[in-house]
Amino acid sequence: MTGIILAGGKSRRIGREKALLPIGEGRSMIIEMVVEKLKAIFDDVLIISAPPFNYQFLGVKVIRDIIPEKGPLGGIYTGLLSSKNEYNFICACDMPFLNTHLLKFMASEVTDCDLVVPVVGGFVEPLHSIYSKRCLSAIKSHLEVNDLKVKSFFSEVKCKYLSEGLIKRYDPDLLSFLNLNTPKMLKLAREMWMKF
Repeated sequence: MTGIILAGGKSRRIGREKALLPIGEGRSMIIEMVVEKLKAIFDDVLIISAPPFNYQFLGVKVIRDIIPEKGPLGGIYTGLLSSKNEYNFICACDMPFLNTHLLKFMASEVTDCDLVVPVVGGFVEPLHSIYSKRCLSAIKSHLEVNDLKVKSFFSEVKCKYLSEGLIKRYDPDLLSFLNLNTPKMLKLAREMWMKF
């Protein structure tokens, strides 16, 4: 399985490239923490990026969006096309509290499905999900008509939804799903890291 990090966003709400912001012990960058977690589990890790940001220094393969300006759905499409594996865990670049126990559990759930999706607070978490390459055709058709909501194609593939109760067995506080989209969330994450 390949771990794919989407790092093509514009970080409008936080005002700076959020993946490169420091957090945690030794003031590691957020994306460094994400890469480290994925490398511990997956045999291959990719970063899908858009110019001008360059993440080559992280020691993993960096791929430019094949179809730029299509948001996360375009990044997912690029990641699936570029991956050497059938199944791929895809996450955002601003999720420093990924839980390796949860990731291993999710990887064990890929049998007989195209997509493994957590449901938290009644909402699907498409940027913390496992996608099969079999999703490519459905994704492409939505990109072609500029229907860019990630979950728009879910009804066209075989999904396995993971309940919040099941997820909490591995990540009781649901920290895996914490996105650092605003300065307030970044501050909260730094405070939380100090307590770890």
